[in-house]
Amino acid sequence: MTINEAAIDRKNNLNIIRLIASLMVVYMHAFAICIADQSKDVFYTLTNHKALAGGIAVYIFFIISGFLICRSFDRTKSVVKYFKARFLRIWPLLFVVVMIMAFVLGPILSEYSFEQYMQGDILGFLKNIFFIHDTTTLPGVYNYHYNHSLNGSLWTLMYEVMWYVIVAVISPLWKRFKASGILMVVALGGIYILYTYNSPGDIGPLTASFMLNFSKLGMFFAMGMCYYLFGDYIKISWKIALVAIAGLVLGIFFADFIITFCIFGSYIIFYLAFQKRFVVTWYDKVGDLSYGIYIMAFPIQQTLVECIGTPTEIYNTMSMNPYLNMLYTLLIVIPLAWISWHCIEKPCLRLK
Repeated sequence: MTINEAAIDRKNNLNIIRLIASLMVVYMHAFAICIADQSKDVFYTLTNHKALAGGIAVYIFFIISGFLICRSFDRTKSVVKYFKARFLRIWPLLFVVVMIMAFVLGPILSEYSFEQYMQGDILGFLKNIFFIHDTTTLPGVYNYHYNHSLNGSLWTLMYEVMWYVIVAVISPLWKRFKASGILMVVALGGIYILYTYNSPGDIGPLTASFMLNFSKLGMFFAMGMCYYLFGDYIKISWKIALVAIAGLVLGIFFADFIITFCIFGSYIIFYLAFQKRFVVTWYDKVGDLSYGIYIMAFPIQQTLVECIGTPTEIYNTMSMNPYLNMLYTLLIVIPLAWISWHCIEKPCLRLK
């Protein structure tokens, strides 16, 4: 069975994989927020000190997104409908979360008076509504934390939206020449290697950090596109999956992890998603909670540290047991994500 044959129906594990990825982000952030020591992340050890759980999770998001977005545009006859669908999927909840953080959570937790708080850089934070990631801090909020950000997860949304636009703009190319998808992966991989190992620095308004993130995340997105474009030829095979696992393990020790995961990890993700032996059907009945967890968990984790954390003696900062933080966060964010899906995200998607 090929990938496109397996993807005809909705019986797959894409949603549960994205849920697991969102939980991996919560896991990684617990160490960054609570103790500022991400070496405790088990994925840091498993990848030979080359990657963290949250980073791998973001790569998974972009791989799956590349596949689904490319397929969505290919099946949508109207460009307007395509962008409307993308807007309704990603923006309504983002707007709600950013507004609550800026005008409810921020004033409550800020050490400044309400007047002083409102005179601070609120507008800079509100730019996140428009996917402009200038700042994720608010005046007087989390000043004594290891990480001062209200939401360290929002930075990836800018790159996600950029690729939504790129898919539409270059659609005449990838629709006519499928090999263009492979060329994109190679080109982006080359840019990633250049900026990782021999950075040329900023090029005008394009900072080195932007180029690195754009090429790295874009490489995974483009690889997901390739799996859709060549889905009629890529077979779902446990033998190929074993080869991919072996390649991933070898790459962890002898090669760049990002390149290795893009090549071998992508196949493993799609094999787990589209094999028919074990499909998690119950989760689809619950709802797609991954996006809600992804953008709501970070401020919850920070607020838990603020409310029940303890001050450290050396750095005069608040700390907390990361595993306890993660447990309490999940008890709060999973119900909120369920409410978000059924009351905000799903109703907005019906407007497509």
